[in-house]
Parts: sequence; C-alpha cells; structure tokens
Amino acid sequence: MYWLLQIAATLAIAAICWYYFPRLVSSGRLGAWVTDHYQPMVVSLGQWLIVLVAVVVVMRFFGFSAGQVLASLSAFALVAAVAFFAYWSVLSNGLCSLLLYLFQPFRIGDWIEMRENENNIVAAGKVTGINLIYVTLAYEDADGVDNEYQIPTNLMFQRTIRVVRGEDTKSLGQHYAEYYGRPAAPTAPKGDDTVTP
Repeated sequence: MYWLLQIAATLAIAAICWYYFPRLVSSGRLGAWVTDHYQPMVVSLGQWLIVLVAVVVVMRFFGFSAGQVLASLSAFALVAAVAFFAYWSVLSNGLCSLLLYLFQPFRIGDWIEMRENENNIVAAGKVTGINLIYVTLAYEDADGVDNEYQIPTNLMFQRTIRVVRGEDTKSLGQHYAEYYGRPAAPTAPKGDDTVTP
C-alpha cells in the first residue's frame, strides 16, 4: 500500500513541475537567459524531460531498474526512428520547420512569393500559419474568393523567397506560443521588403 502512495506522490510532483515549468521559464529568473523566441522550445523539452523522469521513477516502483527502463525506451525510440525514416519527407519538413523557427526568414502576416526564377512565381500569399509540416499562405483569387496554399516547409529552402513585410506581424515563435496556449509577446513594427535566397 505504501508504494501506491509513493507512486501517487511521484505523479503529483511531476504534474506540478510540468504545470509550473512554463511559468518558471517565462519568469524574471530564467526569462533573462532564455529569449522569447526560444522559450516555447525550452518549455517543450523541459516538460518531456519531466515526463521521462516520472516514467523512470514509477517503473522503479514496479521492480524495474533505471537501466532497464532507459534500455526499453531507447529500443522503442530506435524502432520509432526506423519506422519514421521511411517517411523521410516528413522528417525533412520537421527539420525545415525547426530551421524556419530558428532563423525567422519571415513572420506571420508577411506576404511571400516563392519563385523558380525572376519571372516565374510558383506561389504567393500572406503567411497565416506554420506547423511541423506546412506553411499556410492565404490569397484572394481574381474572383475575390479566399484561398489557401498548404506548402511543405522543405520547399521554402528549395526556392527563392521574396518577403514583403506586413504591417501587423508576429514571429513564428509568437505564433507557436499562441498555438499552444501561451501568451504572445508584442508584435514588431512594419519593416522593408527583403529577399532571401
């Protein structure tokens, strides 16, 4: 019976840590070390680490050693990696999403044009969203109908992108934070047109 109380206490502590970790990262103490753009990533990694530690501790109450638990998780991760390797395009898009998030070549609200060459525009529209697979571009056709492109993120690194800064924009980090229910930082003012290769 005592081990049930220990498991309950472990899960309760993990839940409290998981809940308060985002607030700790955004607080004055850690907020000075972690910029607004990187806070969502640090929060996600920290929360996954909290879950991993809680799983290891709980499994030890069932008689498994930490080495056995980590070996099992490693084997599972290896199988998952092999399975996902077949879907290289999904992994490619995920990596490109991370690179877009880190380097911020454009912002939510910017107008971008994907070009094959100087005279051939492949796609153009206002950036309205981004996730691990797609960048969403909204545009209005000649008939006044609103449409959207769902463009794989890896194409953003295979074409020349012309970026026209919007008036009311927000960073991809702010969009990510809002998407996952965290408060967003203030938006930046309008800038000049830029071209990224």
